[in-house]
Amino acid sequence: MSLLLVCVLSAQEQTTDWLEQGIDTYLMLLYTSPEEAYLQLDALHAQVNDQTATDSLTRLYASFTLHYLHTGQTEQVEPALERLLTYARIHGSTDSMVEALATKVEVCFVQQRLNEAYRIIVELEPYLAHAQQPRVRYYANNLLGRIYMQDNHFELASEHLYRALEAVQETNDDRTLLRSTFLLGQLTRLHADMKNWELAEELMQQALSYADQIASTEFLADYLLLKGYIEGEQGNHEASALTHHQAIVQAEIIDRQDIILLSLNNIGASYILLHQYDAAIEPLHQAKKLAKALDDENTYQLVLLNLAYIDVQQGRTEQGLTQMRESINYFREHARRSDLERFLGEFANALQHAGYHLEEAAILREQRDLSNELFQSDRHRILSEMQQRFLAREQAHRIQRLEQTNALQERTIENKQLQNRLILLAAFATALAGVLMWQLYRKVRHTNRRLKEANKQLEFQSLRDPLTGLFNRRSFQQRMAKRWQHKEHRHHGQERDALILLDIDHFKQINDQHGHAAGDDILIEVAKRLSQSLRQHDQAIRWGGEEFLLYLHRIKPKDLSTLVERTLYLLAEKPFLVNGQSIVVTATAGFITLPFDNIPEEKLNWEKALQLADLALYSGKAKGRNQACGVTGLRVPLADIMQCFEQDQSQPLTLQQLTCSTIAGPSVHRT
Repeated sequence: MSLLLVCVLSAQEQTTDWLEQGIDTYLMLLYTSPEEAYLQLDALHAQVNDQTATDSLTRLYASFTLHYLHTGQTEQVEPALERLLTYARIHGSTDSMVEALATKVEVCFVQQRLNEAYRIIVELEPYLAHAQQPRVRYYANNLLGRIYMQDNHFELASEHLYRALEAVQETNDDRTLLRSTFLLGQLTRLHADMKNWELAEELMQQALSYADQIASTEFLADYLLLKGYIEGEQGNHEASALTHHQAIVQAEIIDRQDIILLSLNNIGASYILLHQYDAAIEPLHQAKKLAKALDDENTYQLVLLNLAYIDVQQGRTEQGLTQMRESINYFREHARRSDLERFLGEFANALQHAGYHLEEAAILREQRDLSNELFQSDRHRILSEMQQRFLAREQAHRIQRLEQTNALQERTIENKQLQNRLILLAAFATALAGVLMWQLYRKVRHTNRRLKEANKQLEFQSLRDPLTGLFNRRSFQQRMAKRWQHKEHRHHGQERDALILLDIDHFKQINDQHGHAAGDDILIEVAKRLSQSLRQHDQAIRWGGEEFLLYLHRIKPKDLSTLVERTLYLLAEKPFLVNGQSIVVTATAGFITLPFDNIPEEKLNWEKALQLADLALYSGKAKGRNQACGVTGLRVPLADIMQCFEQDQSQPLTLQQLTCSTIAGPSVHRT
């Protein structure tokens, strides 16, 4: 019934006539008796006449279409949809067109015809921009938000879900709280997918409060499942297991076997993360049996992945790794990319425990590339843009009010003018205008000053990582473009530029054991230590996740090795203090000079040099971490190396083609 919920939530009263009230009655019946609800639709249709409002009749035809769709009457869907679209195009208003096209999008979405759905969205969006009814704007934006969220278009999903929430806030009826509850759940899922854990937790608490107010066991079970997932991702595994037990209790009341299945799996996962492997086995075996009964292959493979992870941890290494490889291959083909990214991390942990370091390095690179692809639109930038949109809208309202006030003042002055006081009033009007102009000038100057400050802040944010304050990829790319433009790449003598790519070792384990907040604190401290070690013209960049890039401007090769070694010691020798607990942090690095091996950068530019450093870094990972591997020369002709770049890894680069040197990090003891 969860898909049907969208249909229920798309209703909002535009008027209070008999048809609108009748459709609302149909929606209430839909929960308890779909057959009786359909009879209600038929009865309403029999009363339609020439005086029936166009928008209301469009809504009735849309209700027929969605009823057939969600009750499995497939053969009735297309005729009903054609009737709806034909009526809307001939008789309908803008709102009618939005409702009809959005209904067609939902039909394609449910039937998994996603390419067709996106083509119709292109036709829908111009109408949606001019829709008037909050109900219609809510329905269309909510639908588009869910579609974009499923397809990992987080920025578009965020925009449409917030627009849907704005539409709901314009209403105050008996359905407002229900719609708000549903939307809060969708926004919680969105921010969880974006890994905005604190905001997701805040929205989740509000959604649970709303679900409790409307006494909805359906919402409560679903949202407790989501709450448990968020707690687990934040490292609160004991709380997560308890919340999932509560979700099972609520799901049993409404016979939601899917929620019971996922909660059982997540309870097992929580015990795994608490290293209580024996306790995890029983709920996972229950989940395995239930997934088989529900023919849920995706969750079945997830349960197998968790059980195989336990096998690896308890010494059944080959058995466990074989199953994990099979499950990962399944998820590569069938899972959402955001889910696959998490599963790859668990697989890498198992490989690390088993000592399969080469395969672990390959999986970590796959996970990193997938993570960069998913989150190329930074989550903080999305939220900042939303805030700027709200501020711009408020500023537009203020300007409109100012214009209305000025127009009223002008009309008042015109009505009070008398010919015998023309000169006096003209002088007064001139003085008043001067005062107003002076005040307006001051306001404009103040506004311009604030806009300049805001623009400077936005420029800073666009070039800086919001967590660590370091420069970001975009800033580094701009610097390298200026470096090329100013011909700074043409060096003389022994000095060269250099690139050092660092990756924090075992960072996912730090997040799992100490929580994401502790992980963020460590990233901030790492950034401080790296910045303090650099010279004035060098640059530290947060390259992505736990990966950092150091750009060194004009350094001698012998000094480069010294600086790399000093950087490894700078991170590892002094433990990080987080929440009163001492944590030892090491890093693995790959480094290279620029230009490389006296090869002009016209032939081997900084991007390709960085790929060589990246290969060296993952070689260091495979050899045990806490070390740096530098690329110093080529063992094969340059043409062979360039061919590897050009053929898109059909002949991948290997370390055997390169001359490398290794710098060991300090000996450390991990607790």
